[in-house]
Amino acid sequence: MIPKRLTLINFLSYREVTLDFAGLHVACICGPNGAGKSSLLEAMVWSVWGHSRVATDDDVIHLGAKEARVEFIFENQSQVYRIVRGRRRRQGCLLEFQIQTSNGFRSITQKGVRATQQLILEHLKVDYETFIHSAYLRQGRADEFMLKRPGERKQILADLLKLNQYDRLAEKARDRGRNYQAEINVLSTALAQAEIELAERSAIATHYQNLQQQANQTQAAQQANQSQRSQLQQQRQQRQQQQQSLQTQRQQLDYWHQSQTQRQLELEKIEQRYRALQSELAAVSEIEAGYLELQRLQGLAEDYAQRFEQYQQIHAKKIQLRAHYQTQQGALQTALGQAQLKLDTLNDTIAELQHSLSQRENIETNLKQLQTARQQLSALDQRQVDVAPLQQRRQQVHTRLKQASARLEARLEGFLPLLFSLNDRSQKPQDLHPYNR
Repeated sequence: MIPKRLTLINFLSYREVTLDFAGLHVACICGPNGAGKSSLLEAMVWSVWGHSRVATDDDVIHLGAKEARVEFIFENQSQVYRIVRGRRRRQGCLLEFQIQTSNGFRSITQKGVRATQQLILEHLKVDYETFIHSAYLRQGRADEFMLKRPGERKQILADLLKLNQYDRLAEKARDRGRNYQAEINVLSTALAQAEIELAERSAIATHYQNLQQQANQTQAAQQANQSQRSQLQQQRQQRQQQQQSLQTQRQQLDYWHQSQTQRQLELEKIEQRYRALQSELAAVSEIEAGYLELQRLQGLAEDYAQRFEQYQQIHAKKIQLRAHYQTQQGALQTALGQAQLKLDTLNDTIAELQHSLSQRENIETNLKQLQTARQQLSALDQRQVDVAPLQQRRQQVHTRLKQASARLEARLEGFLPLLFSLNDRSQKPQDLHPYNR
């Protein structure tokens, strides 16, 4: 750990001081007892580990001050750090840990003083006990290492020499040895199994050949079975076709049986008809009369057929008319609704007109007054039209009068001295004005 700069504020005997160690390889601090030489080292130790020689934590604060603060910048393993530790009376400690980067110091402070202190120890690799027993001999406690018990001294020396690193390496070596031994056991088992399999290789090869032959035979049998299956499928299809053909033939045979039965019945009917005709031949006259009756009936049948056709046409037309009637009925219903709506509107209008008719006299009076007013307005408009030229003429005359008055006044102003000299009576100029004569 190489010091770079140390700043103390209200720490032990110092109010405020800053020491810059840049460019120094060896520094010697000398002075009388009580001057504060060891306080500088205590400030470094307190800023890094939070321990000092004072009895209580608040004793590091300068007498009369409320808080102490130490800022320590140092280099460790080619990396520059800055630790800022402060304390207020009866309030606790403040700790901040920073690391130098290309852009300045970057804070790596953890949550809480304890976590930040642990991070500092991880970066320095030296705890407080090891430091004060090796690199820093505190005032009045130079023999503290010798007063330790052998086990503690051994532990301190082990920490100084970093023997615990070799312990960790030895533990890792033992772990690796156990892992390698386990792998050797697994490989040995696999090797023994491989040797057994190698010894059985010839038997396995023979068995493989037998299996290959069986597989070939099985494949050939499968192909034969496949061919036989195809033939069976063809035969099955042919059988199905034959069954369908047989079913068709059976149906045809049933049809022929039914046809034969019907023909037999028809033959019986024909025989009956024949016997009937023979009996009818015995009475030709009756047959002729029946034939005439048959013709008459055929004519009636044709007439009835025509009437039935007309009936069908009339019935179809009736259906069309009914549909048209239903359509017109719907339209009439719609028109009726609209007419009803218009009727309601007309009723409202009639009511309004009746109300207006009830005020007919007032309306007539108002109409008369309106007509009178319109007549008066027309008369006034006519008078306005008649008066407009007169007003214009009046304006012109008034303008001419003003111009003539101005000319007369100018002439009078020229003749006044002559008139006063000719007339002995005293007259005022305004008495001579043309309008005053």
